[in-house]
Amino acid sequence: MSIKNTDIFGRKVFFIAPDSSLVPMSFMEDFCTLGYESHILSRGDGAMMANIDVITSHFPDAVLFIDIDANIPGVIWLQFIRHIQERNPDLVVGVVFSASHHERIQHVESEYGKAVNSLAGCVALVPGESGENFKNLVAALEKIGAKGRRNNIRARCNESSYISFGLGGKMFHARVDDVNISHISCVLGEEGVHGMKIYDKARGAHICVNGLEFSSDVVLIMKREKGEISNAVFMFIKKPDDEPGIESEHEASLNKKIYEITSKEFTDLLKK
Repeated sequence: MSIKNTDIFGRKVFFIAPDSSLVPMSFMEDFCTLGYESHILSRGDGAMMANIDVITSHFPDAVLFIDIDANIPGVIWLQFIRHIQERNPDLVVGVVFSASHHERIQHVESEYGKAVNSLAGCVALVPGESGENFKNLVAALEKIGAKGRRNNIRARCNESSYISFGLGGKMFHARVDDVNISHISCVLGEEGVHGMKIYDKARGAHICVNGLEFSSDVVLIMKREKGEISNAVFMFIKKPDDEPGIESEHEASLNKKIYEITSKEFTDLLKK
């Protein structure tokens, strides 16, 4: 059986015109914590249809969850869903909707059930049930396999991001290339990775990720030298037993920064 890229790297998830009381922006950060990269295309976006075209052209294997309760002038969602899936066979399209009674759920499933992708389906969201709504959306993302085999979202860092640490009596300073909630990848300067051994631990490394500064113990898990370029990947470890993971006091802020970076990439794409 052939393995698709989506089986490995997962799919980007886009919520189209959701009711912010049912799918708040905070859900996107929480999905990021779980390893799902998701974004919101809000109801107030006047270029809604044009932006959906941008999404499907750049991410033809994405997941779209369309809020069929959103009133977009000139758009009949059922017709739109059929049309967009005909044009994008690798796209996964589902719907979300507000439903506080069983009759509404039956009606939507009867009307949209055959039009949407069977994995995504029709996800009923109940006003005032934030925890249950989040749980149902996570279940839908799991069913789709939106995360693929990855466990964490990786964010590419800007040129000002760095890591500084002492190891074996030497000080190292490296530019951070990308980061996720458990690992940090960096490009070292002239000192390269000489003298570093796999599983060497650096205590109290000072790290800056797009302006977010914090300290963490790290352990070297991979290194590579190619010409004048040296790369190293460190894993965050935490006290007292050097277990994998970042200290809880930094976890939320780093996850927030990772979501901020990936969200900006999406916003910049739409602006272009």
